[in-house]
Amino acid sequence: MASTIRPPGELSSRDLLVVLLFLCQTIVCDSQCPKFAERPLETRVLDASIVFRAVVVETHLQSKTLDLALVSIYRGGLDLASVSQYSGSPYNTTDRQINLKIGAQLIACFNWSMAPQSELVVFSRVSDPIEDLETTPPDGPWLEATAAAVPWSLGVDIAIWNAVGWAGWGEWGVCSKTCGGGRQTRRRYCSKGFCEGFGEQWRSCNSFECEGTINPLAPGARRNFHPAQAKWGRVADRPHAFSLRPNSYIWIASSELFAAGNAFPREFTLFLSLRLRPESGGYGQGTLFSLRSRRRSGSFLSLELAGRGAARLVHAGGGSKKTIYLAVPLYDFRWHHIAISVHDDNTVRVYVDCRWLRTDVLEKDALDTPRDADLIIGYLFSGDLEQLVLVPRAGQAYKQCSSQANGSITPYVSLNT
Repeated sequence: MASTIRPPGELSSRDLLVVLLFLCQTIVCDSQCPKFAERPLETRVLDASIVFRAVVVETHLQSKTLDLALVSIYRGGLDLASVSQYSGSPYNTTDRQINLKIGAQLIACFNWSMAPQSELVVFSRVSDPIEDLETTPPDGPWLEATAAAVPWSLGVDIAIWNAVGWAGWGEWGVCSKTCGGGRQTRRRYCSKGFCEGFGEQWRSCNSFECEGTINPLAPGARRNFHPAQAKWGRVADRPHAFSLRPNSYIWIASSELFAAGNAFPREFTLFLSLRLRPESGGYGQGTLFSLRSRRRSGSFLSLELAGRGAARLVHAGGGSKKTIYLAVPLYDFRWHHIAISVHDDNTVRVYVDCRWLRTDVLEKDALDTPRDADLIIGYLFSGDLEQLVLVPRAGQAYKQCSSQANGSITPYVSLNT
């Protein structure tokens, strides 16, 4: 048989096939890995009967499994819980422990050297004991990946909820009490005939004690408003909120805040709830809260807005100035909650939107809160202010609102009803 002579460097069809198979083994073929085929999140959701968010505990390349800690479930909660009913099952949704099997076609789609505590969104299904003999243990079904997982982020979270039929959560409503423990709710809407999960959530709020609480926004504090409180704008959907302009502020002498002879406390907790308006462009300015000494010029402790998505706690006194920057996503024009506890004039603990943000320990007496302070609120600030409460006790910041939300008894609300 005559042989065909090829020019140097030219490959035959057989050679190309060998090279292609080699590349598929060493890199990844699009047809074998949905991650590299860029399958949309919506497609991955539709192809999976169980979708959940989890933290990586450990990876096992030899057994092709992942040990995960369950964070939350987007779809298939009942299916996932049912797997743990089998004797010897590797699942325990009560303890939030999950073992995920990775099939042969998806092995290359997972990073087996990923660090523990990596947070993923996982797409999976319960294996069929009859059809999936290779991936089913003798004691019951197995949880198997149906597509490549993706790193969790807020954007991914929203996209997946939309894919399963839920619109984003609305704003948290007003807390039912200003102190002593209240409750607030939020809602979301289902865009399909049925959505798994809850359409309403609630959480506890303002669980700090009422004793000694100072609320400068209370109706009885009208004489402290500049201009008069009656001239301040009100927020239609928030009965206790005020709409501030740069020329609206509150100025209160410390002698009016505390009993005669009592100075401003060394330890206190400040609670605020506020939002910027769209006309601000998301760039907040102004002073939300400031304690200024009457007798010492340049001595103050202030919480100020510092541009887009930031605030700062500033202390000045004794010829020096210290600043603590706080990340607050005010540029989304939603209500945000800030709680600051000051301990021993040198430790600051901050919570933002019900979650711990940071703790700063400074030099002893670094904050040196002015004892003869005047309290100034809202100076040059433009936005809506709902809560500004001062509690003369430290360690209360976590009591502004709970980070844990609970589903209500209402399963869902459809936009079509």
